[in-house]
Amino acid sequence: MSQTSMPPPPKHHGGGAFIGAVVVMLLLMGGLLFWKFKGKEEPPPPAVVATPSAPKAPTFEEAPPPPPPAEPDGGKKDTPTKKHVVASSGGGCSATCSGDAPAALRGALAGAAGSSRGCYERALRQNQMLEGKLVVAVKIGPHGAACSATLASDTLGDPSVASCVLQKFRSGTFPAPIGGCVDVKVPISFMAKK
Repeated sequence: MSQTSMPPPPKHHGGGAFIGAVVVMLLLMGGLLFWKFKGKEEPPPPAVVATPSAPKAPTFEEAPPPPPPAEPDGGKKDTPTKKHVVASSGGGCSATCSGDAPAALRGALAGAAGSSRGCYERALRQNQMLEGKLVVAVKIGPHGAACSATLASDTLGDPSVASCVLQKFRSGTFPAPIGGCVDVKVPISFMAKK
């Protein structure tokens, strides 16, 4: 038998470990590039939970006029039919008016009554049980200017509402009556919306 010599086994210089390290590095760099270019995922928005809130109070562009100064009453109590005189400016209004109120004038007065709801809404924030009726007596001059505005009846009993409502009529300009000045009574009911 002949003895053949075998070549010595090759020396490993850590080539397998080097290749493994290169593969791991390439994977890490690929993962880093993927993360960098993909960007961060935005977390899902938080769930919206509806909570009941108090009803929002209406806002108004102008404040109501200040209440009239208190008058000494001598111990008497206010009655529901107390009259408040707010405006009187002459302007063609005689003591007795004999003109007629056309439909346009009545419609404009009804509009002023509707706009006075804001006066009541402000007072309702202070007193949620506030309800009643006002009857406003308005004297309109021959050119449509309000000569006077008074309360013919007041079952509401709130002076700030009465003052504010009368201001609406006092500052308004209305269609001219027919045949001179005219006296008109405008009923306004105030009830809280349920």
